[in-house]
Amino acid sequence: MSAPSYLPAMTLDQYLEHLSARHPQWHRALDPGRLGSATAMRRLFSPSDEFSPVCADSPRAPGNPLVHWTGGRELLRLATGGASDALVLDVLGGDGPLARAAAVRPGQVPDGLALLTGDLSGPMVAAALAHGLPAVRQSADRLLLADGTVDAVLLAYGTHHVPSDDRPAVVAEAVRVLRPGGRVVLHDFEPHSPTAAFFRTVVDPHAAVRHDHPHFTRTELLDLFAPHPVAVRLLDVYDPFTVRAASPEDAKAAMVDHLAETYALTDHFAALGPERAWELLVAAFDHTDHLAGLCTPLNAPARPLVGPVLDGYVAEVPRVALVAVAERRAR
Repeated sequence: MSAPSYLPAMTLDQYLEHLSARHPQWHRALDPGRLGSATAMRRLFSPSDEFSPVCADSPRAPGNPLVHWTGGRELLRLATGGASDALVLDVLGGDGPLARAAAVRPGQVPDGLALLTGDLSGPMVAAALAHGLPAVRQSADRLLLADGTVDAVLLAYGTHHVPSDDRPAVVAEAVRVLRPGGRVVLHDFEPHSPTAAFFRTVVDPHAAVRHDHPHFTRTELLDLFAPHPVAVRLLDVYDPFTVRAASPEDAKAAMVDHLAETYALTDHFAALGPERAWELLVAAFDHTDHLAGLCTPLNAPARPLVGPVLDGYVAEVPRVALVAVAERRAR
């Protein structure tokens, strides 16, 4: 029986030919030995190679890629350290919303930024390639890149989906592919945060699929990076959802619709109605106590709000992410 295609309707050889022609710098970063590894390839086709259905904390979520851009832009800044040129691997990149958002906000990212979108899902990687993005299908715990090939590795928007037993290998792989001085940026939401509580009290009981994945803690992050040659700092990063529309009412409705679709809460929010669904978001994402408990003050709204902008109105749902920035020491 023949081996499954690397991507839908694309063999591994066809993929490599495509990457070499369209994105040669990323083709050079791949490790031929890992591409030929039976273990690495077998991991791609295990029964757990897809998340279904998608969740909005994952880049697999559909919709406007700019919804996450406030936080995504800050994660890229932390990853590149302000360098004008940087090769960045987005490990849990889905179909490339972060890369697409960066492409439509060119003045807000370094001119020399090059993003490689990675994902375990064949359809997601195929979709990223269809967007014209460089992308690679690989498992987070068995990356296909060679040692020391990138300036930064981003693990964000869905990290808590990584099983606890796999997390040490995922961190080890991220550090392995870093150049000296490069950075791993790992993003999640603390277990006691309003965002994690929303997953637990709204998404888990009312969505089409359970959402009971364990979130990273500060202690776990420090422990995961402790065996590796990196210097680690933990930060609280403002990472809201933002949606724009022509009127305040439309902005509220657009935010409700976005979260309903991407968290599989359409039936639950429809039963509540748009106004009560917005009120649920206001209550669930109240960050008053969370902001007060941070060691370093963060200038951020405490509750969801709607406000005017130049081209209409924006609905903003606050979230505060826990982010580890681990910089690889020079040899």
